[in-house]
Amino acid sequence: MLRRQLGRLILAVLPLCAIAACSDRSPVAPHSPSGGLQSARPGGGVPGTYTMLFQPTGSGLGVILDAYVTDAFGNPAQSGTAVFQFCSLGGKPAPSAGCDTGSGHWARWGSGGIIPSPSTLAGHALMTYDLVPPAGTTIGFRFKYLSDGSGIANGVSAGADHTF
Repeated sequence: MLRRQLGRLILAVLPLCAIAACSDRSPVAPHSPSGGLQSARPGGGVPGTYTMLFQPTGSGLGVILDAYVTDAFGNPAQSGTAVFQFCSLGGKPAPSAGCDTGSGHWARWGSGGIIPSPSTLAGHALMTYDLVPPAGTTIGFRFKYLSDGSGIANGVSAGADHTF
């Protein structure tokens, strides 16, 4: 009888352990209280190059934000996250100069994961800025790179402007 109860207990607990082990947030994995990513080596890694690029959308509306990260030798990052930001001045999108001088602030737009090899887009993270401002409007963008243990140091790209 005791053996049967023990067997039932194991059958009941085993699936719960499997679910916990396969969940996105392991109970033993390091994480920050804010839910953000945390590098296994905070501030560690080799210096990187962080380049903000822009790609056209298929519809011609908005723009694709393209973060490109390489190590000091030009090798593309294989992992990590790009947190995209736009310059906000008085609550409205503005050119990067407004944030570079301290008049405005960098506001979060969203984030995207770095695409690994063997993709031709290795080292890039992409996200669409789908708001369509009036023609001639210039908005500044940048990204923060969170290495997530990639071996390339966390970093921030220079601000870059896109005119719609």
